[in-house]
Amino acid sequence: MTGGELLILSIPAVLALVLLALLSQEHLLLLTLFLTPLSLQLSLLTGGTGFDISVPTEPVLALLLFLTLFKLIVTREFPTRLLRHPLTLLVGLYLAWTLITALTSSMPGVSLKTLAYRTWFTAGFYLVAAQLASDDRFSRKYIIAYSAGLAIVVIYFIVRVQGAGLLNQQFAHSACYPFYKDHTSFGASIAFLLPPLAVIFLRKSNSLTAKVLLTVLILIFLAGFILSYSRAAWVSLLAAALFAAVLWLRMPVKLLAFTTVTLIMALTLSAGWIWQRMDSTTEDSSADLGQHLRSASNISTDQSNLERINRWKCALRMFEERPVTGWGPGTYQFNYGPFQKASERTTISTDFGDAGNAHSEYLGSLSESGLPGALLYLLITVTAVITGIRVWYREKRGVRGYFVLAILTGLVTYAVHGVMNSFLDSDKIAALWWGYIAIITAMDIQAQPGET
Repeated sequence: MTGGELLILSIPAVLALVLLALLSQEHLLLLTLFLTPLSLQLSLLTGGTGFDISVPTEPVLALLLFLTLFKLIVTREFPTRLLRHPLTLLVGLYLAWTLITALTSSMPGVSLKTLAYRTWFTAGFYLVAAQLASDDRFSRKYIIAYSAGLAIVVIYFIVRVQGAGLLNQQFAHSACYPFYKDHTSFGASIAFLLPPLAVIFLRKSNSLTAKVLLTVLILIFLAGFILSYSRAAWVSLLAAALFAAVLWLRMPVKLLAFTTVTLIMALTLSAGWIWQRMDSTTEDSSADLGQHLRSASNISTDQSNLERINRWKCALRMFEERPVTGWGPGTYQFNYGPFQKASERTTISTDFGDAGNAHSEYLGSLSESGLPGALLYLLITVTAVITGIRVWYREKRGVRGYFVLAILTGLVTYAVHGVMNSFLDSDKIAALWWGYIAIITAMDIQAQPGET
């Protein structure tokens, strides 16, 4: 199908979306969330295009961005406390620095495109969502809407995997295509959703029908999560579950802070020993789930892990050359090739910018947006977690309290996952990352008395 034919066929849908946007911004956002896991790249539909976007998600988000700007500048409908919240201010600084580094970029066209979708991601999934999440029911709808769309993809994935053999690990890596590029972002999405879905399931007010549907949904997600063979997703969910268990104890805040600092210091001091242990691990990825999980620490023979380390070292070398503004948002994959060393290359290394990014949100930001960009992303992450912890401690052990704990747990899965992969410039992960931060922000504002 050509781009012109696709454009003509999409006119009725565009008109319907514009009408929905005028009638109900909430329903437009929920529809977008449902469609996000099902979205496809435009190049896949047209057979190639110079400007690739995720459809229908990103065009709808672009529409939401225009509506958001109108409400910000003209009607001024957003609550003052939301606009002045520390997380909102940090998001604004993050976008401002993205603009600056796009202008100084080694590839301004690529970076300005990155700026565009980061802007409409944060406008729709953060600012609009945070305004709507002042109603607790919307927060649950947010989770369910995305989950409903993802459930279709998970069923598609399981059917494909079953056809090739449930233990066919290699096929599982690509069985979620074309909806997800690979199993890692697919597994990360499920890890995001399992904690809040579990809490929603445990609500006493649920009807029998709701409990049955939620049970089926959670079981489908668990099957997809296991069969995805995504080691990063497994590790991130385990780490987040441990984090949630510690918070569940509600230890005094000072003791929690002391424990956190002590843990960070212990990990820092033992980094050399941990690296040696990983370097001596020879477990390779396998259909055996235990061995596959253990292989996550194999940096001596596992090609995936070795290539990830190769990308990390390239990111650090790129940062050393441009430490302040970086190489430009979205440009890592086009620039890292010359920074590879022959001794660090693997059988899956490439010089052509066609095999992914820095495999780390933190190091990717460092190489693309310099030290200020990396610090802003880290500040957003840390502030969101601290805000979530504050809300959890403020709430009782009730519906709202456990829901924010679940949202925080889901957010932490990607804070951990972001060490090993980078998917935040994808609508599928951005919808959950910024949406969870929006929910935490809204719950924090609700708990604070004051002017709206």
